[in-house]
Formats: sequence, structure tokens, C-alpha cells
Amino acid sequence: MASLYFILFLVAAFDLGFTYILEGESKTLKWPPEYHLKGDETNIGTGIIKPFEIWYSKELNRSRVDYYEGTVRHYVYGETEDNYGQEFVVYPVTNEEYTNENVCEERDFSGPATDFLGSVSDFEFEGQETYNDKLVDVWKYLTSEEDKKKVEKTLYAYKDAEGFDIPVLKEIKVSNLWIGTVKGHIVSRFYDFSKPTDAALNYTLDKDCNETEVSSDLMEKLHLSPDVEDAFASYMSRHDRNYEDDQELRKEIFRNNWRRVIEHNKKNLGYTLTLNKFSDWTEEELANLRATRPSGEHVGSVPFPHTEEEVEELVKELPDYYDMRIEGFISSVKNQGSCGSCWAFSTTAAVEGALARSNGGRDLDLAEQSMVDCAWGFNNMGCRGGQVKGSFKYILKHGLPTQMEYGLYLDEMGKCHRENMTSLYKIKGFAAVPPLSVNAMKVALYKYGPVTVSINANKAVMGYNSGIFFDPTCNDSGPNHGVAVVGYGKRDGADYWIAKNSWGEDWGQDGYILFSATDNNCHLLENAYYPIV
Repeated sequence: MASLYFILFLVAAFDLGFTYILEGESKTLKWPPEYHLKGDETNIGTGIIKPFEIWYSKELNRSRVDYYEGTVRHYVYGETEDNYGQEFVVYPVTNEEYTNENVCEERDFSGPATDFLGSVSDFEFEGQETYNDKLVDVWKYLTSEEDKKKVEKTLYAYKDAEGFDIPVLKEIKVSNLWIGTVKGHIVSRFYDFSKPTDAALNYTLDKDCNETEVSSDLMEKLHLSPDVEDAFASYMSRHDRNYEDDQELRKEIFRNNWRRVIEHNKKNLGYTLTLNKFSDWTEEELANLRATRPSGEHVGSVPFPHTEEEVEELVKELPDYYDMRIEGFISSVKNQGSCGSCWAFSTTAAVEGALARSNGGRDLDLAEQSMVDCAWGFNNMGCRGGQVKGSFKYILKHGLPTQMEYGLYLDEMGKCHRENMTSLYKIKGFAAVPPLSVNAMKVALYKYGPVTVSINANKAVMGYNSGIFFDPTCNDSGPNHGVAVVGYGKRDGADYWIAKNSWGEDWGQDGYILFSATDNNCHLLENAYYPIV
């Protein structure tokens, strides 16, 4: 997954000390040491338009960025010689108890405060143009690697009364020279330049960062407390713990689990860890628990309708190749952007496909954003990751609106407004495919529609381009990403799965990946569910 600071794309764009000659006069491109700017970023490839507002002060070593008119807010206090940096992120949470309650999460931050205008090197002055009735300087940067990649950058800026350069537009285009395609195209606009106020950069003045009873309760429920002592105290209260002579032992066990959860979830790998009632148990207690009770995890709201014997008979009648894309049941590939919402995209894709099969091929574009905003009460955490099973439980209870009615995907955590929808598409239930069974997966796909699975998206998967993917090291780590399987095939006698991803059509085979069915590659057969409509 990508960083929450999508706007750091600016960092590679400018250089404070570049000098150019205009009409015989030497001038220097120089950004102001403090600024407040509004703007928006348009990703031409994904169609996402992301409005932002930025503040920066070099003297205070602080910065701030808001997305979507302050729905998500990031405050940064830069690292100093005496103190490590801090980041405070405010975003809305909706679960089964709260609706759009804002959480202020504290995170560690390394380095100085974020100067969004960043630094530049190797830009060349191209002259002047009129942009929005203002005379601006035009700067360009071009670099290319033979037969590989070309990067083009264009900057429009003007001089203010103090002699600083103020950006008004920046365009970045990255092309793949080998296949002749554009791999990335971003256009950013800037406007309403002013000086930042100290108050705008002070997170303590943000009412959502005050330690109110509600926000503290939410933080503990979401296991986001930045302090292990506070987290442990909340944990004991919530789980009614009253240790006698082993409190220090329990605290140490909890501390190790807490650190593991925080460190893992910071990596934004597409799945998250959490703290639960077992987070203070010893290894012996956990072993006893596992030995005496079934996990009960891999079950749906309804049972899989076929026995193992029935599956073996049914599979004999199935074709060797089945692709729901050819049948016209699968919607176009979408792009989750930098938000860790693969759980929402993979489950929504399965529901869209199942509905299309049942209504004669009429595609529906359902709103992943509605789950990012509203499904916090089902083991999901917006852009911080989620669970496939919890997602289907949410859809079973609340349904999904169309994107046209709910609104465009934001690539951020937004405010929940499902109650305002006139039409919600629900499912009758969801079933779990028997684990580790290639034939059961084939039967589920052919008879019932797309199946949502959890996989390990390792480095090789991230870089996948084409062919049938098989990596024996893919099972060394557990599942961390959700995709939707929409068909199967056979090549050279080996079975494979056709998986729809949510990284855009410019990734893999037009947004898809073919997974080998051999040896449960990448855990694909362990945690599979399909919706019933």
C-alpha cells in the first residue's frame, strides 16, 4: 500500500536554488519559507480528483494537509535534535455504535515537517505564458532512460511582492517507452496563496484531538492508542481484568502484542492486526485454547451447499475454461489508489458480478466508498485495512448503494451517509468455500459467481505483469490483500485462477492476475467467500 501523504509527489519537483536568465537579468526560483495554499490533484489514469489544503512553516517546523475540505486532516510536528517527530491524523469512523465520530490518531514521524513544495533540480526555464489571466513563468524537466521510462514535469509559477515564487500548476507524466504507454499522469492546481497562521498548524486547537470520552473510547476500540500504558489500562477495564500476582507478566505479554500490532499496521500491507481478549494470554494458555476449540472463523452466513462427494461429481461436468468476463458479468477494473481498501473493492466486485449474473448481465457500479465510510463495526478500518468476512456481514445487514447515488470514490476515509440513499443492493447471504479444495472453488465459480479471496501480495505479486503466477515463497507470509476470482482455466495441464485486482487497468494483465492453483499458491484457497443474491 502507498503512503497516506499522496501530496508528497511534490517533493521531487522543485529546487530552491535554481537560477535562470530572463532578458539579461539573473533571477532565482525560491519558495516561501511559510505558506498556505489550496488546490486539487487530478489523476488522469484513475479519474480521482483529490482536493487539498496545505500549510507549512519552516520556522515552526510544522506542516498540515487537509483532504476533502477537512474530512481527513494531518498535522506534523517535525523531528528535532531533542525530540522525535509526531503526526496527528483526524478521520471519521462509523461502526455499529457511532456514526461519523472523528478519531485523532497519533503516530511517530521521522524527519522535518513536510515542505510540500519540496526541492527541485534540473528544471529549465521555458519562458512565460498567461495562465488564468496571470503572467507566469514556465519551467520544465525531462528525463528518460533508453527504452525504459520517460518523465516529463511542467511547472507554472509567479513572483509575489516579496520575491518568492508561488506555484499555480504542476503536471507530471510518466511514460513507458518500451510499450509506448502512459503509466502515470497527474495534474495539480494551486490557488489562494496566503501566510499560514500559527493556530492552523497547532493540533491542540483541533477539537477532535482533545481527549474526550468518546474519542478515547473509540481509540481503545480501534486499538490505536499511541501509549502502551494507556492502552493496557483501557484493555484491563474493557475486558474486566483484575490481576493478582502476575500483572507485570500480563503487561509484558500485552506490550509485545501491542508493539507487533502497531509495527505491522504501519506497513499498510493490506491487512491489519488487532488486539483482542487473548492479547494478555501466555503461550500455554493460547495452545490450550487452540487445542480444545475449533476456530470457527471460516464459515459463512449459510453453509456451502455441496458435500465433498457432490463436488467431485459436479466438477466432471464443468468446462476446462470459464471466464465471467466473457459472459459480460464483470464490471471494469477499479483503482483503490493509496487507500488500503482492497477488502472493500474485492467484496464489492464479487457482489457486482453475482448481481449481474442474476439480472441478465446488467452491470452495476456499486460504491466501495460506502464501506470505507460505514463498515467500521465489522472488523474493518477504512483505509487502514479490513476483513473479507466482516465486509460480507456488513453488506448482508446494510447493503450497498450505487456509486452514482453515493458519490465518487475518494481515496480517503469519508463521512458515512448511507441513510440518505434511495436504493441499496443487498445479498441474501454468503458462503465459505471449503478450504484447500481446487474442485470446490471451480464449482463455486461456475455455479454461483465471483469469489472473494485473501492472498499474500508479496513483492513479486506487486510487480506482476503477465503469465500464470507461481511463487513458492508466497506462502512464507500470511494473507494481506483481497482480490476477486472471476474464472479459471487450464494451461499445459495446470489449473489457474483469474483474479480481478483493484490497482487499476495499468497493472498486470489489464488489471488481472492469473494465479497458479498449485499448492494453494499465495493462500488463495484458505479464506474464500462468495455472495448469494
